[in-house]
Amino acid sequence: MLENFQLAAIVKAGGQMGLYQIPLHQALQKTLAKNWQTQYESFTNNIHEIDFDAGYDPEEHERFRLEEYELPDWLSGENSLTAPDLDSISKHEDLIESIKGIVAFARNDKGEELMLFQNFSRSHVIKPGRSLFLQNNTYESAERPGLTLGGKLSALYLSSQHKLLFHNFRIANTFLPLADFYQEASEHEIREVLEHHRLAPDNPDAVVADANQWFRKRFAMLKDSKILDKYSAKKIKSLSQGYEVDVQLKGNKIIFPADKTAAKRLLQFLNEELYRGPITETLYETNSKREAD
Repeated sequence: MLENFQLAAIVKAGGQMGLYQIPLHQALQKTLAKNWQTQYESFTNNIHEIDFDAGYDPEEHERFRLEEYELPDWLSGENSLTAPDLDSISKHEDLIESIKGIVAFARNDKGEELMLFQNFSRSHVIKPGRSLFLQNNTYESAERPGLTLGGKLSALYLSSQHKLLFHNFRIANTFLPLADFYQEASEHEIREVLEHHRLAPDNPDAVVADANQWFRKRFAMLKDSKILDKYSAKKIKSLSQGYEVDVQLKGNKIIFPADKTAAKRLLQFLNEELYRGPITETLYETNSKREAD
């Protein structure tokens, strides 16, 4: 069983990522340690590790591997011994809907420090008056917000090896910064994206000429995601409401603006980096960096 099991919430507030302890009763802590041990074994047993390749869709038994992965500042230095000293999420209920992921700090049977990650969405939040629980043959509602945990891991970090394992880039990228590992799109590839039948660029030459590293990586991510192949312009616009992005249409096409700020915001939305699954409604959420805010 996982030893010294500690649970924490990955929160983004005010453009900053941070960690908050999830306090647990001792009995629940032991139960969760057993449950997450099973998830850990399922994630690591009989799997094949492969180097991350953005253009490859891994099989069920395969895990992407990033060697010498450098943890972000808000996570580096934390372990199963320091996690209990984190500020408690129970003191900051206003941040619960800003949770981007759940991380468990623990040690395996070899005494190695682990970080085990699950993705998290607003649908995992138990809201008072929205959920019913059976108590003494009567259904009652929670008085304070609660959290629903998932049944499988999304990523695993082995501290002693500085190695990150994950199965799905888009999911892992919601709670850990992975975009820097994406190969930049070439000028030709950027033009290919802008020439997509769902897009109507204002000034493609200007977009290509002004594309810095951040833009080139996001164009590459958009190209691989095939979001534009799967969803109509009208559908994407309808799903953009409330996500602080102005999706303008020209007929059945999305106008790709020449203005850099507007273009950046649109790319964040199309790559689902602004909010959790606004297009596919999949359970993953934002991991935008400060330069994208």
